[in-house]
Amino acid sequence: MASHRLCLIHPHDPRVVPTGVVETRLRTVLAALPSDFTVLVVGADHAGDLETGATETIDVAGRRVDFLPVMRAGASSFAAALMRHLPAVRTAARAEVASISVHDLTWVPLARLVGRPVVLVVHHDPRAGAVAGRVPLTAALRETVALRVADRIVGCDAGFVRRCRDGHPAVAAKTELLVLPSGEDAGAVALFDEDAQIARLWERHRRLYDAHPIQRGRHVAA
Repeated sequence: MASHRLCLIHPHDPRVVPTGVVETRLRTVLAALPSDFTVLVVGADHAGDLETGATETIDVAGRRVDFLPVMRAGASSFAAALMRHLPAVRTAARAEVASISVHDLTWVPLARLVGRPVVLVVHHDPRAGAVAGRVPLTAALRETVALRVADRIVGCDAGFVRRCRDGHPAVAAKTELLVLPSGEDAGAVALFDEDAQIARLWERHRRLYDAHPIQRGRHVAA
Protein backbone atom coordinates (compact mmCIF):
# COMPACT_ATOMS: atom_id res chain seq x y z
CA MET A 1 0.00 0.00 0.00
CA ALA A 2 1.24 3.50 -0.86
CA SER A 3 2.37 5.79 1.95
CA HIS A 4 -0.16 8.34 3.14
CA ARG A 5 1.11 11.87 2.54
CA LEU A 6 0.06 14.21 5.35
CA CYS A 7 0.37 17.95 4.72
CA LEU A 8 0.38 19.83 8.04
CA ILE A 9 -0.37 23.53 7.57
CA HIS A 10 0.47 25.78 10.51
CA PRO A 11 2.43 29.09 10.71
CA HIS A 12 5.30 27.79 12.83
CA ASP A 13 8.84 26.47 12.43
CA PRO A 14 8.99 22.79 13.49
CA ARG A 15 12.74 23.15 14.14
CA VAL A 16 12.10 25.56 17.02
CA VAL A 17 11.46 24.23 20.54
CA PRO A 18 7.71 24.76 21.01
CA THR A 19 6.33 27.02 23.72
CA GLY A 20 2.56 27.07 23.14
CA VAL A 21 0.00 24.30 23.57
CA VAL A 22 -0.66 23.81 19.85
CA GLU A 23 3.00 23.67 18.83
CA THR A 24 3.81 21.36 21.77
CA ARG A 25 1.05 19.00 20.71
CA LEU A 26 2.17 19.09 17.09
CA ARG A 27 5.68 18.01 18.08
CA THR A 28 4.24 15.19 20.22
CA VAL A 29 2.08 14.02 17.32
CA LEU A 30 5.01 14.12 14.88
CA ALA A 31 7.14 12.13 17.33
CA ALA A 32 4.59 9.32 16.89
CA LEU A 33 4.75 9.39 13.08
CA PRO A 34 3.52 5.98 11.83
CA SER A 35 5.57 4.02 9.31
CA ASP A 36 2.84 4.27 6.66
CA PHE A 37 2.87 8.11 6.64
CA THR A 38 5.17 10.78 5.24
CA VAL A 39 4.76 14.36 6.44
CA LEU A 40 5.04 17.73 4.76
CA VAL A 41 5.00 20.69 7.17
CA VAL A 42 3.96 23.97 5.53
CA GLY A 43 4.94 26.78 7.89
CA ALA A 44 7.27 29.68 8.60
CA ASP A 45 11.07 29.91 8.62
CA HIS A 46 12.05 31.50 11.94
CA ALA A 47 15.81 31.25 11.40
CA GLY A 48 15.87 32.87 7.97
CA ASP A 49 18.17 30.19 6.56
CA LEU A 50 15.78 28.46 4.15
CA GLU A 51 14.36 29.38 0.76
CA THR A 52 10.64 30.08 0.92
CA GLY A 53 8.59 27.92 -1.41
CA ALA A 54 11.24 25.16 -1.45
CA THR A 55 11.12 21.84 0.41
CA GLU A 56 13.86 20.74 2.81
CA THR A 57 14.06 17.45 4.74
CA ILE A 58 14.57 18.09 8.47
CA ASP A 59 14.52 16.21 11.77
CA VAL A 60 11.61 16.83 14.13
CA ALA A 61 11.30 14.89 17.40
CA GLY A 62 13.44 12.09 16.03
CA ARG A 63 11.47 11.82 12.77
CA ARG A 64 12.36 12.88 9.22
CA VAL A 65 9.78 15.24 7.71
CA ASP A 66 9.68 17.60 4.75
CA PHE A 67 9.47 21.30 5.57
CA LEU A 68 8.19 23.89 3.11
CA PRO A 69 8.32 27.41 4.59
CA VAL A 70 6.10 29.89 2.79
CA MET A 71 7.20 32.92 4.82
CA ARG A 72 9.87 34.14 7.23
CA ALA A 73 9.20 35.06 10.85
CA GLY A 74 7.81 38.55 11.15
CA ALA A 75 6.11 38.58 7.75
CA SER A 76 2.67 40.15 7.91
CA SER A 77 0.37 37.49 6.48
CA PHE A 78 0.63 33.70 6.51
CA ALA A 79 -2.51 33.54 4.36
CA ALA A 80 -0.96 35.70 1.64
CA ALA A 81 2.29 33.71 1.78
CA LEU A 82 0.41 30.43 1.50
CA MET A 83 -1.52 31.68 -1.53
CA ARG A 84 1.71 32.90 -3.14
CA HIS A 85 3.32 29.48 -2.79
CA LEU A 86 0.17 27.39 -3.29
CA PRO A 87 1.45 25.72 -6.51
CA ALA A 88 4.58 24.54 -4.66
CA VAL A 89 2.48 23.28 -1.75
CA ARG A 90 0.17 21.37 -4.09
CA THR A 91 3.12 19.73 -5.80
CA ALA A 92 4.86 18.77 -2.55
CA ALA A 93 1.62 17.43 -1.03
CA ARG A 94 0.72 15.33 -4.04
CA ALA A 95 0.40 11.59 -3.56
CA GLU A 96 -1.99 8.76 -4.39
CA VAL A 97 -3.27 8.97 -0.82
CA ALA A 98 -2.90 12.36 0.88
CA SER A 99 -4.70 14.58 3.39
CA ILE A 100 -4.34 17.93 5.10
CA SER A 101 -3.99 18.61 8.84
CA VAL A 102 -5.01 22.09 10.04
CA HIS A 103 -4.89 23.33 13.63
CA ASP A 104 -6.61 26.70 13.38
CA LEU A 105 -10.05 27.59 11.99
CA THR A 106 -8.48 30.42 9.97
CA TRP A 107 -6.53 28.21 7.60
CA VAL A 108 -9.22 25.67 6.66
CA PRO A 109 -10.56 27.40 3.50
CA LEU A 110 -7.01 27.95 2.25
CA ALA A 111 -6.06 24.36 3.04
CA ARG A 112 -8.98 23.21 0.93
CA LEU A 113 -7.30 24.84 -2.08
CA VAL A 114 -4.50 22.24 -1.84
CA GLY A 115 -7.10 19.83 -3.15
CA ARG A 116 -7.02 17.06 -0.57
CA PRO A 117 -9.38 16.18 2.33
CA VAL A 118 -8.93 18.26 5.47
CA VAL A 119 -8.86 17.23 9.13
CA LEU A 120 -9.36 20.24 11.41
CA VAL A 121 -8.04 19.94 14.96
CA VAL A 122 -9.47 22.55 17.36
CA HIS A 123 -7.31 22.72 20.50
CA HIS A 124 -9.51 25.08 22.51
CA ASP A 125 -12.96 26.62 22.17
CA PRO A 126 -12.47 29.98 20.40
CA ARG A 127 -15.57 31.27 22.20
CA ALA A 128 -14.36 30.33 25.67
CA GLY A 129 -14.59 33.39 27.90
CA ALA A 130 -16.90 35.30 25.57
CA VAL A 131 -19.69 37.12 27.40
CA ALA A 132 -22.91 35.11 26.91
CA GLY A 133 -21.09 33.28 24.12
CA ARG A 134 -21.20 36.38 21.93
CA VAL A 135 -18.37 36.84 19.43
CA PRO A 136 -17.82 39.25 16.53
CA LEU A 137 -19.73 38.41 13.37
CA THR A 138 -16.49 37.85 11.44
CA ALA A 139 -15.30 35.28 14.01
CA ALA A 140 -18.65 33.47 13.94
CA LEU A 141 -18.61 33.40 10.13
CA ARG A 142 -15.03 32.10 10.10
CA GLU A 143 -16.01 29.28 12.44
CA THR A 144 -19.09 28.33 10.41
CA VAL A 145 -17.16 28.23 7.14
CA ALA A 146 -14.30 26.20 8.62
CA LEU A 147 -16.61 23.62 10.18
CA ARG A 148 -18.50 23.13 6.95
CA VAL A 149 -15.40 22.93 4.76
CA ALA A 150 -13.45 20.43 6.91
CA ASP A 151 -13.96 16.73 6.19
CA ARG A 152 -13.30 15.73 9.80
CA ILE A 153 -13.39 17.88 12.95
CA VAL A 154 -11.40 16.79 15.99
CA GLY A 155 -12.02 18.84 19.12
CA CYS A 156 -9.67 18.68 22.10
CA ASP A 157 -12.13 20.65 24.24
CA ALA A 158 -15.36 18.95 25.35
CA GLY A 159 -17.21 22.27 25.52
CA PHE A 160 -16.32 23.10 21.93
CA VAL A 161 -17.42 19.68 20.67
CA ARG A 162 -20.73 19.93 22.50
CA ARG A 163 -21.36 23.44 21.19
CA CYS A 164 -20.30 22.41 17.69
CA ARG A 165 -22.74 19.51 17.62
CA ASP A 166 -25.59 21.56 19.11
CA GLY A 167 -25.03 24.70 17.07
CA HIS A 168 -24.03 23.14 13.76
CA PRO A 169 -26.22 20.04 13.21
CA ALA A 170 -25.00 19.72 9.63
CA VAL A 171 -21.47 18.89 10.80
CA ALA A 172 -22.31 16.90 13.94
CA ALA A 173 -21.64 13.53 12.28
CA LYS A 174 -18.05 14.44 11.40
CA THR A 175 -17.19 15.96 14.79
CA GLU A 176 -15.60 14.10 17.70
CA LEU A 177 -13.80 14.66 20.99
CA LEU A 178 -10.17 13.59 21.14
CA VAL A 179 -8.14 14.89 24.11
CA LEU A 180 -4.48 15.25 23.11
CA PRO A 181 -1.52 15.41 25.50
CA SER A 182 0.40 18.60 26.14
CA GLY A 183 3.18 19.50 28.52
CA GLU A 184 1.12 22.50 29.66
CA ASP A 185 -2.12 20.67 30.45
CA ALA A 186 -0.97 17.17 31.32
CA GLY A 187 -3.50 16.94 34.14
CA ALA A 188 -6.32 17.26 31.64
CA VAL A 189 -5.38 13.98 29.95
CA ALA A 190 -4.74 11.92 33.07
CA LEU A 191 -7.77 9.74 32.34
CA PHE A 192 -6.59 8.96 28.81
CA ASP A 193 -3.83 6.86 27.32
CA GLU A 194 -1.75 9.51 25.55
CA ASP A 195 -0.26 7.12 22.98
CA ALA A 196 -3.71 5.79 22.14
CA GLN A 197 -5.10 9.30 21.70
CA ILE A 198 -2.32 10.25 19.30
CA ALA A 199 -2.76 6.99 17.38
CA ARG A 200 -6.45 7.82 17.00
CA LEU A 201 -5.57 11.16 15.44
CA TRP A 202 -3.40 9.47 12.80
CA GLU A 203 -6.22 6.98 12.23
CA ARG A 204 -8.61 9.81 11.45
CA HIS A 205 -6.52 10.58 8.37
CA ARG A 206 -6.51 6.94 7.29
CA ARG A 207 -10.28 6.72 7.59
CA LEU A 208 -10.88 9.61 5.20
CA TYR A 209 -10.51 7.04 2.46
CA ASP A 210 -11.99 3.73 1.41
CA ALA A 211 -10.56 1.43 -1.28
CA HIS A 212 -12.94 2.34 -4.10
CA PRO A 213 -12.94 6.16 -3.99
CA ILE A 214 -9.12 6.12 -3.86
CA GLN A 215 -9.04 4.35 -7.21
CA ARG A 216 -11.29 7.06 -8.69
CA GLY A 217 -9.22 9.84 -7.19
CA ARG A 218 -11.98 10.85 -4.77
CA HIS A 219 -12.23 10.91 -1.01
CA VAL A 220 -14.96 10.38 1.56
CA ALA A 221 -15.36 11.27 5.21
CA ALA A 222 -15.64 8.16 7.37
